[in-house]
Amino acid sequence: MKTKHIASSLLLGVLAFPLFAQEVVDATPRFLERKAEGWFWYKDAKDEVKKDAPKDAPPAPKQQETQQTNKPEAKQEEPFSVEWLRASMPKLLDAAINDPTKENVEAYLYAQRVAMDKSQRYAEMTQRVVAADPFLDENNRVPIAAYTKAFFLRQFSQGNTEALKHVAKVGGLWVFFDSKCEYCRPQANSVQEISKKYGFLTKFISMDGQGLPNVTSFVKDNGHAKLLNLRLTPTTVLVVPPNNYFVVSQGMMAQDQLEQRIIIAADSNNLLPPDIAAKIRTYDRGVLSNDDMKKGAGKDPKEWVKYLKDRLEGRY
Repeated sequence: MKTKHIASSLLLGVLAFPLFAQEVVDATPRFLERKAEGWFWYKDAKDEVKKDAPKDAPPAPKQQETQQTNKPEAKQEEPFSVEWLRASMPKLLDAAINDPTKENVEAYLYAQRVAMDKSQRYAEMTQRVVAADPFLDENNRVPIAAYTKAFFLRQFSQGNTEALKHVAKVGGLWVFFDSKCEYCRPQANSVQEISKKYGFLTKFISMDGQGLPNVTSFVKDNGHAKLLNLRLTPTTVLVVPPNNYFVVSQGMMAQDQLEQRIIIAADSNNLLPPDIAAKIRTYDRGVLSNDDMKKGAGKDPKEWVKYLKDRLEGRY
């Protein structure tokens, strides 16, 4: 009986020892385990009082199961759809390059085949839809065929000529130059040709008081260059009385480019009558305005397609 009592005491001691040892280890960790404290082990009593906030208890198993059950299922991509191809083809290509077996290469090439065939089917339907809808046919905006293109460009050129002749009646050109500027002489020639062709009154203004071989009549700058913040020569300015100045070009520019810049400046500042402005805006034929594209959008494609067709009506 005594032996049994001793054995029971020893067994209880063996079972209790790990718990006791764990408390000792937790209470006084070894020096190496405390290395994060550095060389100075002093701790303020205030720091000892602070305790970590209790962590939230993990949810009960039933709650976890409920959360997992309520998770939405991942959307499965339809095989051979655009979404499937976009996600799968890079992976198939990587597999074919990393391990170019017959199966891997074949899988990628057939996926590529599907993508190209889808593109062909889309292109074929696009042609049919465009051919049946005048608002989608770009040929109705800017002719594509050679003989109709020439007619379109001829009308565009005539509109530009009318615009320049009109601007010449309401404004003139100032050309700022420097006698030492090597680009000023050819620019002066271009402006002189424009003046003769469309009837512009032109004034040449010298920055250094000296003339050019092809410019015999000029005036010296009296502060206009500084007023207009001009930095380069030659500079061409469209002047519309009484006090409107529009810088057309700073630096040398070809004659046709200079003519186009004059038209742009005139159109941007409402110097052209509506009928002439319509002639130079031939590329605006059938184009939606900014306001058109800010309104009418919705979730139903049928509704906003009809809205766009209504806006394009009468724009051709």
